[in-house]
Amino acid sequence: MILRRFLFGLGTIFLLSGSAFALDPINSTGAGHLAIRGTDTTSYFQKGGPAAGQGTHSVRWKGATWRFGSASEAAQFRSNPDAFAPQFGAYCTGGLSQQHVVEGKPQHWRIHKKKLYLFHTASGARRFSDAPEETIRKAQAYWDTLDVQE
Repeated sequence: MILRRFLFGLGTIFLLSGSAFALDPINSTGAGHLAIRGTDTTSYFQKGGPAAGQGTHSVRWKGATWRFGSASEAAQFRSNPDAFAPQFGAYCTGGLSQQHVVEGKPQHWRIHKKKLYLFHTASGARRFSDAPEETIRKAQAYWDTLDVQE
């Protein structure tokens, strides 16, 4: 666990140092490049929180596999992915606002002005609620400096 955290931190340092590493447009995990760890992104809007997606209902978008609870939810996403996809490629909005890149976790989230934001920790999501506009502005400013491979 300590080694994993060290290696993740080391990767973040390289990213911040302006290295040649490019950032994927969507934070994804595993060999299948699952977006938001397989969570159905439409569920935040339609069910009020995260729900597991199914492998039988998936969509490839921006290099990641997005899973959904039903064929109709997959179709909704496919018709307008920008309406449902987390902002900042599913990376932690709070982290980006503090100029570092970490994974946004599906269980730590907020919806603000019909947009989904993910956070690495519950405390990050709470801080966002105190100053969403400022956090978004800072996160966007840092995001714009990153080498995101769209």
